[in-house]
Amino acid sequence: MLKIAKEEKQYRVELFQVNKLNTLFSDLVRQQLIELVEEPGVSVIFNLEGIRFIDSAGFGVLMEVSVRAREAASEFLLCNITDEVRELINLMELENRFTFAACEKIREKILMVLD
Repeated sequence: MLKIAKEEKQYRVELFQVNKLNTLFSDLVRQQLIELVEEPGVSVIFNLEGIRFIDSAGFGVLMEVSVRAREAASEFLLCNITDEVRELINLMELENRFTFAACEKIREKILMVLD
């Protein structure tokens, strides 16, 4: 469900085999993302490609991780936002709470896959 890849000081995290970020697995996602962003100076890119829905628990995770990243002097970015998720972000007026980036293809060295 969660794939983490690393290249130097950049982590690339993505969900697979799911199309939503919701209450069912938000705690696992929170725990893993916070662990990554608490390392000062890293960049964590959360790839939301294929994610069609995020509930309040999922948005809570994303907001908490964003805050923790700033506190740790690291960077947390969202990329490949689907139209459905972008609409939810706009409806909830959260566009200023997140940093968005373009996802570039990187040569991945997968650290772990959590199912």
